[in-house]
Amino acid sequence: MRMMSLISALIFVYEALSLVLPLRLRGRWKFLIAALLLAAALRNELFQKIGGGMFFAPELPRWAMLTGALLYNFLIVALFLLLLKDAARLLWRLWPGRRPFPGAGASLAVLAAAALLTLYGTWEAVRVPDAVTRDLLVPGLPPEFEGARVAVIVDLHASALNRRPFVQAVVDRTNALSPDLILMPGDFVDGLLRDREQDIEPLGQLKAPLGVWGSSGNHGYYSGYEDWMGRLEGLGVAMLENRHAVLTSGDGRLVLAGVPDPQSGLFGFAPPDPDLALRSAPRGAPVILMAHRPQMAAESARAGATIQISGHTHGGQMPGLAQLIARFNAGYVRGWYDVGPMRLYVSPGASLWNGFPLRLFDPAEITLFILRGR
Repeated sequence: MRMMSLISALIFVYEALSLVLPLRLRGRWKFLIAALLLAAALRNELFQKIGGGMFFAPELPRWAMLTGALLYNFLIVALFLLLLKDAARLLWRLWPGRRPFPGAGASLAVLAAAALLTLYGTWEAVRVPDAVTRDLLVPGLPPEFEGARVAVIVDLHASALNRRPFVQAVVDRTNALSPDLILMPGDFVDGLLRDREQDIEPLGQLKAPLGVWGSSGNHGYYSGYEDWMGRLEGLGVAMLENRHAVLTSGDGRLVLAGVPDPQSGLFGFAPPDPDLALRSAPRGAPVILMAHRPQMAAESARAGATIQISGHTHGGQMPGLAQLIARFNAGYVRGWYDVGPMRLYVSPGASLWNGFPLRLFDPAEITLFILRGR
């Protein structure tokens, strides 16, 4: 938290000098803009003092969460635009004889563009995601599973921002797809069981003939892993943590496996182990493995997985940031990747954690895979 606070403070200083100071506005307007930027930089500290709760999951009314999100999102969007503006200013100086760089106009343009992009990106982040249908080629798929419908919900992040109505809408939209199988590879909640239990309750309404299955994400460990594992199981979500299940249809078999998030080891729980998850799995049957973080892909491929379904990256969230997120996730950020003989799908997720709820050109989704053998 201290590191995040320091980084936010440095961003504020930079934006005060590069954005606010050059504006041709009266002093009181500059002061107001600077004060809002400072509030954005201090959002986490303010939320902790006002609402308490966990650092990454304060317990505040949704309107307050949205207000804080708008301020912080503006701070980050403006940072990227200001970096472009100041790079342009340096290039401008390379040509002698030009008139002075229009700093005031450029800052005003950044202010307006950042405001518009923040409004759009925040709306895109908090709205109910659309369902996206994709064919999924599974080598060796038994004919009995041809055309099976597999819904994927990952990174739901139920929180004070994404409350019960949001979760209910995601559940209703998923059930409307008539899935045969539902997969939920991690990050169900942000917050303790006592705070989020009512918000997550609609998950008990999910319906699929082949079951609703999940695996843990990193946020589950921050929120009370054992409590949430028991509650999710009680809601009908069968959690696969370093284990597998064999799904059958007639004579056809499909192996479904899951591993815990690597955060598990830091909290005293078993680390992810794809080999253990697939131990004694029937040979020759295709394997779909849930692993919250995509960087598990190489290990999953070596263990014999056919397909890995992941999330965690939130699709990168916005240009510029997506490239940075990919660097921390073995180069994976969104969509399909080939990892040896295995295919990896990184979902952009159904939602976002409330620390930075912004999506620019990176829509959320509920994924519906139609299984194909050829």
